[in-house]
Amino acid sequence: MGDRFAGITWWCDRCGSQLNEQRGFDDYKYIWKCTECGYKNSISSDNIYESHEDYHSRQDKNNN
Repeated sequence: MGDRFAGITWWCDRCGSQLNEQRGFDDYKYIWKCTECGYKNSISSDNIYESHEDYHSRQDKNNN
């Protein structure tokens, strides 16, 4: 089975660890609990950003 989101690198929203490299990571799961900090990250197309700037821009809009 291939990746649901091929070519996407997933990062923990709390600690910044790369989720793709964590043992057992599967992007077919809609929630992934980071093995570094325990934060439950949403794995969905809504959380794919073009860049760090895009991520921060959307976060700023959501917080206003």
